[in-house]
Amino acid sequence: MSRSRVFRFSRWDVASVAVIPFQVTVYIVLAYAYKGLPPLALVAMVPVLFALSLQNAGANHNHYHTPFFRAGWLNTLATMGFSMTGTPKTPYNIGHGLHHATAQSWNDESILEILGLKRPLHKQLLAFSMYVVESLGLKHLVLLVLLKQWPLERVARLAVPKDPAMGLRLLTQLQQGDTLLKTKLDIAAWIAFRATLCAIDWKFFFFYFIPVTYLIDTLRQAENYLQHWGAADPMDPKRDSVSCYARLYNLLTFNLGYHQEHHLRPGVHWLKLSRTTAELPAARRIVPFSHYINLPIFYSKTAAELASKRAGAGSGTGDLRSAEGIGAGTAQPGEASSNGPLEPSRS
Repeated sequence: MSRSRVFRFSRWDVASVAVIPFQVTVYIVLAYAYKGLPPLALVAMVPVLFALSLQNAGANHNHYHTPFFRAGWLNTLATMGFSMTGTPKTPYNIGHGLHHATAQSWNDESILEILGLKRPLHKQLLAFSMYVVESLGLKHLVLLVLLKQWPLERVARLAVPKDPAMGLRLLTQLQQGDTLLKTKLDIAAWIAFRATLCAIDWKFFFFYFIPVTYLIDTLRQAENYLQHWGAADPMDPKRDSVSCYARLYNLLTFNLGYHQEHHLRPGVHWLKLSRTTAELPAARRIVPFSHYINLPIFYSKTAAELASKRAGAGSGTGDLRSAEGIGAGTAQPGEASSNGPLEPSRS
C-alpha cells in the first residue's frame, strides 16, 4: 500500500499525524488569547475542542492498530504527541486491546451510569475535585511509584477497583518489554503540555482547560457504549458493534465510524476498512450521522426490544446474548465515578 521509506502503510497517515501539532497549537493560542476573549467565544470553542478530541481519538486508535511509521522511535513520538492533549496513550491502548480480546454486551448498560450522572451530586463534585488533582499529574506519578513498591495484584485493586482481574491483565502487559518506558514517556509529554498551559496562563488552565476537558472526557466515556449499544448480536464478531457511514463523521475521525468492520478486521488499515463491509451480513446495526446519536432516547423501539429480551432472559425464557435482528439496518432518530487511576477509559 505504501512505498514510502517513512510511512509503513500510506502517506495519507500524515493527515492523522498532523492532528498533533494542530490540536496543540489551538490550545496554546487559546491560552494566550484567554484574557481577551469574550465568554461567548469561549463557550463556542467547546464543541470545536470536542471535535478535536474525536480526531485525536481516531488518529491514535488507528496508529495503535496499524502503526504509521516504519521507524519505532517515530511511532513512540507519535504516541507521545497524541498523549499530550488527551490521556497517556500507552496504558489506554492496552486497555483498548483488552476490549477487543473480551466479548462484552453493552445492551444492558445504562448511559447515565456510564456518564456518572446516577451518582449523588456530592459524589459528582468529588469526582471533579479529584479530576483537578489528577490534571496535575499526581495520579500517574503515584502509580509509577506503587508499581515499584507493591505487588501487581494490590496495585490492580487500587487502579481498577471495578474489575481487579482486568487491572491485573493491564498492569502485566504494561510491564512487558519497553512498554513501561513508553508509558513514562507518554506521562512526561502529558504533564509537560499541561505545565506549558499553566505557565502561559494559570487562570486559563484551572478555570477553562480543566473544566472543559472534564466535560469532554465525560462525554467521551460514552463512546464505547455508543459504538456497541443495540448491536444485533454482541457475541457475533460480524454483528457485535454499530457502524456509521456518514462521510463528515468518518472524515473527522479517520473512519472511526466503520466500527463493525474494524471489530471484524482490527488489523486492516483505516483507508481499507470500507472494503471489509462486503464481508458483513445485512442484519446488523447501522446508525446515520454519528455514533453520538446512538442513544436509547432516539431509538425507543430498540430500547424496548432490548428491555423485553432482558426480561425474558431473567425469567429463563430468552437469552439477550443471542438476540436476533435487533435494530438491524439503518434506523432513524425517533424510531417507534470516577474511574480508578488506571481503569481503561470506555472511549
